[in-house]
Amino acid sequence: MIKVVETPPVIFEKDIYRPEPTRFWILDKKVRSLISKLEAEGWIKRFSEIITTHENLFDFFINLHRLEIEERIRILKEKYPQIYTGEGKWDTVCKRVLLNPTIGIGGIRNFHSKPFKVRCLHLWTAYHLGDKKFSNPIGEFVLSFLKKF
Repeated sequence: MIKVVETPPVIFEKDIYRPEPTRFWILDKKVRSLISKLEAEGWIKRFSEIITTHENLFDFFINLHRLEIEERIRILKEKYPQIYTGEGKWDTVCKRVLLNPTIGIGGIRNFHSKPFKVRCLHLWTAYHLGDKKFSNPIGEFVLSFLKKF
């Protein structure tokens, strides 16, 4: 079983609040290393090209980004309501990143534009494992690769 952790969208660190647009992270160093090998073999570029050219896949991944934005807003309203009323610097930065409808999973900007930006296989695998609503073909591919080890 691959260990995945969910982190909050706002991190308090060194007396400041900072937005964290990536919620799920893979903890296992060996798994992360194996995924990095796939990335080194060019799979980020391959998936980016495949998703960009296949409209159904493109729409599928765009919808995952939109779902993450909805989840982020739900979590912020529930656990950090002060972000909506606060005027401090952290509120401004967090609002600019976490409430921005053009910033999706993992902080990927302009996710709705082509070419599609996969960015990292770790990210899509962590989301795939972290929440069933985010099951995706990249995560499936990575998991099938990991079964060999």
